[in-house]
Amino acid sequence: MKKYIFLLMISFQGLFAQIQFEAKVSKNTLGLNERLRIDFTMNADGDNFSPPSFEGFRIVGGPSQQVSQSWINGRSSFNKSYSYFLLPTQKGTLTIRQATVEINGQIYKTNPIKINVTAAVEQPRDPNEEPQVSADDAIHLVAEISKGNPYVNEPITVVYKLFFSYNIGITNWRELNKPKYNDFWSQNIDIKQLVAEEGRYKGEKYRYIVLRKTVLYPQKSGKLEIEPLSLDIDIQVPTNRRNIFGQVQLVEDNKRVSAVAKQLQ
Repeated sequence: MKKYIFLLMISFQGLFAQIQFEAKVSKNTLGLNERLRIDFTMNADGDNFSPPSFEGFRIVGGPSQQVSQSWINGRSSFNKSYSYFLLPTQKGTLTIRQATVEINGQIYKTNPIKINVTAAVEQPRDPNEEPQVSADDAIHLVAEISKGNPYVNEPITVVYKLFFSYNIGITNWRELNKPKYNDFWSQNIDIKQLVAEEGRYKGEKYRYIVLRKTVLYPQKSGKLEIEPLSLDIDIQVPTNRRNIFGQVQLVEDNKRVSAVAKQLQ
C-alpha cells in the first residue's frame, strides 16, 4: 500500500511539472524610443491572471488575449497568452517582475526578466511613411513668467504653453516631471478645458494650448529657481503616403519635451 501511494505521488508531481507559465520578451536590449513586446503564456487554462506593475515602463498596447487548442495524433495541446506592448520611461537596467496565474487551484509565477534600456536609437522607416515634418521642430514647451524680479510675497504667474505645428495632432500627453516650487507658496489655477489658440514661437506661427497655470508667492529674496516641467507626448504626423481617397496618411510618433528652468532675481 505504501508503494502504491509513493507511485501515485510521483504521478501527480509529474502532472504538475508539465504545466508551464512563462514570460517571453521580443528583445532584452532596446533604445529609449523603442517598444517592447512581452507575452505571458501558459499551456493550461488559467484564471485570475495578474500582470506585474511594469515599473519603468508605460503600457502602450494591450493586454490582448489569445487562446489556441489543437489535436495531433490523438494528443491535445493548449496555449493561452496575454500580450503587452511597453515603452520604457527611463534608461538603465529595468526588471519586469513576476506575473501570476491560478491553474487547477495552484498559483504559478513567471521568472523576473531584466531589460537593458539604452539611449534612443535610430529606427529605419518605410520612405513612404517618413514624416513630412520633424517632431523636434513641430512641438515646444514654454514656461512664461509674468515678472522676473518680484519682491517677497509679490504674486507672479507662471504659465506653461505647449506650442505645436499646424501639421501635427496631439493624441495624448503625460507629465514626467512636475515642477517643484521651492521657496515659493504656490496655488494652481484650474484649467477646465484645453483650448487651442494661435500664437508665435520664435517668430513662426503655431497653435498652442495652456497646460498649467500657477500663481507663485516668493518667500525669500535673492536668486530663486523654478524647476522645469517635462512631458511625454503622443502625436500624429503626416507622411508621404495617401489612402485610396487621396488623403494624407498619418503615423504615430512620440516626443518628450521640457520647459527650461527659470531663474528669478
